[in-house]
Amino acid sequence: MLGAAATEHAFRTLAPGQEIVHLATYGVLNKNNPLFSFVELGAGDGDDGRLEVHEVFGLTLNARLVVLSACQTGLGSGAVADVPPGDDWVGLVQGFLYAGASNVIGTLWPVADIATARFMEGFYHELAAGRPEAEALALAQRAALRNPRTAHPFFWAGFTLVSGE
Repeated sequence: MLGAAATEHAFRTLAPGQEIVHLATYGVLNKNNPLFSFVELGAGDGDDGRLEVHEVFGLTLNARLVVLSACQTGLGSGAVADVPPGDDWVGLVQGFLYAGASNVIGTLWPVADIATARFMEGFYHELAAGRPEAEALALAQRAALRNPRTAHPFFWAGFTLVSGE
């Protein structure tokens, strides 16, 4: 799904049957109430377009990989010093793992759109070559490191893979 077709309703309908789910969108960490952290999709069909963590916990996925290619999607509330006690490490990655994803890639800080798109092209090239997710990510990171335009860790080091297996 791309553009206006990438609604929250369409995601809920189509994602459970996908092996790989890629969300290239806007992510928000709600440090005061981490269950309301979200990735933004299109609104409609009774949905507000915010796929929130508490909603992700209610999904049933069979994906081997979910990629959350948006700002700060790999952070849980435990990464922020002023979160309420007991809310540690609740976030989108944990929600998607709980929903059934085997692996989730998230980001630890804001990401640059164009550099991230190129980074993901490299990652998917390695994945299509048959490499496991962790190896594909490491190879994409090394390729970005070798490129003078993306050698700074800002462009590649924030991508993290969490495995639920």
